[in-house]
Amino acid sequence: MATTEKIIQDPDLARVEVALRRAAQKARKTAKDTRTPLIIYKDGKIRRYRVYNEDIS
Repeated sequence: MATTEKIIQDPDLARVEVALRRAAQKARKTAKDTRTPLIIYKDGKIRRYRVYNEDIS
């Protein structure tokens, strides 16, 4: 899968992706630590995942 780099002019908007990735990582860690399912909306469906490590695809 090829990725293309987009140039974003707004400095706040440019940091959104990094912030979302950091928030997702923290959510995975919290789910793992508290032994609760991680709820993800994927492919038009709501899915529950048990987190045993912090690598969810």
